[in-house]
Amino acid sequence: MNKSFIFSIFLLGTVLSAEEPQTLFFDEENSKEYTRISLTIEGDKVTGTQNWLPKAPDGHGAHGTISGTLAEGGIMRVLYEYTIESSDQSEEEVLKLDGDKLYIGEGQLLADPKNDSHLRLQDPGKVVFKKPLAKVPAHEPKAGTPERKAIMDAMRVPVSAEVGQEVVFTGGVRVSGSWARFSGHVDPEGGKPKNETVAADLELDFFALLQKDGKGGWKVLHKGFAGDIGVMEEAKENYPKAPWVLFD
Repeated sequence: MNKSFIFSIFLLGTVLSAEEPQTLFFDEENSKEYTRISLTIEGDKVTGTQNWLPKAPDGHGAHGTISGTLAEGGIMRVLYEYTIESSDQSEEEVLKLDGDKLYIGEGQLLADPKNDSHLRLQDPGKVVFKKPLAKVPAHEPKAGTPERKAIMDAMRVPVSAEVGQEVVFTGGVRVSGSWARFSGHVDPEGGKPKNETVAADLELDFFALLQKDGKGGWKVLHKGFAGDIGVMEEAKENYPKAPWVLFD
């Protein structure tokens, strides 16, 4: 496929094109396991994550990334690179987008004779699509929208009190149902903190988990500054009912 070729497909009621990247989320759950996939589609390029999580207490699962290309008909040829039980593996996959569902093609996998940690599809054109993953509702409200402003305002009061002056936020907001998350940075208005004791914290990333209250407003449940994913992991552990897409 010509890398400069711009095409569009109708997916979930939205036209995807090279100028309009979108991130979509899908999952499937049964009594034994979860499968969760996030996809970012930009033109004919596909990237994302794919995780398989057994429900058994001692299960480790497989966690990794996917990358590849999107063709007409919602067909994607991707490489899935993952870690399972401390071992790095990879395999070829064919995915298919069909409305609000995502399918992982099933086909014969063969070990690569040149790389025993890589599996390749014997015939990618003959995979079958049986078990769908369902779309998980999620969106990222744009700057200036009432929804994003309401979330920012909900964070501004407690964070301004913590910093000791009014603050501004820069970063991304993701909403799923009655839950939302912010991930980004906090800066004091005027560009310089009045309280020098918080200056070091303001150099770090900021994460907040929010939920709508009974009146439709937003409430901050968990927040904090951190140089890693620690704050996000704490929120995930403390609020297990929050949608997984907020922590992806």
